[in-house]
Amino acid sequence: MLPLPRVDDDPDTPLLTSFSDYLRKARGLEPKTREGVLLGGRRFLDWFRHHHPGQDLEALAAEHVLAAVEHRLSLSATSGTRTAATSHIRTFLRFLCWAGHHDQDLAAVVPRTPHWRLAHLPPRLAWDDVRRAIDAIGATTPVDIRDRAVLLLLATTGIRNGELRAIQLQDIDWRAGEIFVRRTKGKRDRVAPLLDETGAALADYILRARPKVDSPYLFLSFTPPLGPFKCASPVSRIVRKRLRHGGIELGWVGGAHLLRHSLATQLVRQRRPINEVADLLGHQSINTTALYVKVATSQLAEVALPFPGGVA
Repeated sequence: MLPLPRVDDDPDTPLLTSFSDYLRKARGLEPKTREGVLLGGRRFLDWFRHHHPGQDLEALAAEHVLAAVEHRLSLSATSGTRTAATSHIRTFLRFLCWAGHHDQDLAAVVPRTPHWRLAHLPPRLAWDDVRRAIDAIGATTPVDIRDRAVLLLLATTGIRNGELRAIQLQDIDWRAGEIFVRRTKGKRDRVAPLLDETGAALADYILRARPKVDSPYLFLSFTPPLGPFKCASPVSRIVRKRLRHGGIELGWVGGAHLLRHSLATQLVRQRRPINEVADLLGHQSINTTALYVKVATSQLAEVALPFPGGVA
């Protein structure tokens, strides 16, 4: 069960608990996705309670939905966050009808917002910067040893934050040089190659630095109570801290996905087959991986056709 955004004697807590169960059982959403959708429902309820105090949800009308959407969009800075906001509201409204809290499905009232997924280049780092940040990590303290293993695994396999947190000791095949990645976003398992340097860093961490606690998970927190990372934030903090220590200036973007984008970009620039990159990243559709082709400008120039009427 996901923790609700707020539970301080809130009368909407039972409704949001039911919504969370709906997202898990009826929609089959993963925990991280459920968390975002649940927050969207919470925000919609907050708006309705503030602007129409004392009214029951059965009084919800199309004009209320449009006003709530307008308010939410005014707080969204990018096309991606606008699309997510309207999608979350739409899901919550479908739930209200499905669960019998409203006699109409008002989801159709929510307008579609334009979002061109491949319109922007993914945030990424030059591979030399990634290498410099990893090399700047010492090997004297248990935290250093763990963090170096974390960054190497993220940077050389492109696994996601949640996938890294789910790795168990038994998932490492030392003889084959592979690591078993449990299903997360793509809802399927896969195997990622384990480079020699990464394998050595993991072995060093397990033998010299990993806390001696009874846990099947590979990476553990050194902050009491010792145990696996329960959310994405600790891993993101490790990545951002180590990148900054390596002299890399970070804006608002940072974390495991930044290293994932950097690896994919580097592989495309090395002219690795796009289907190979897709398999490594666990993409179900080759169209998702196509985003990284946009950064290979020198290779795109080689296949560009001459401009009609231009100089031969």
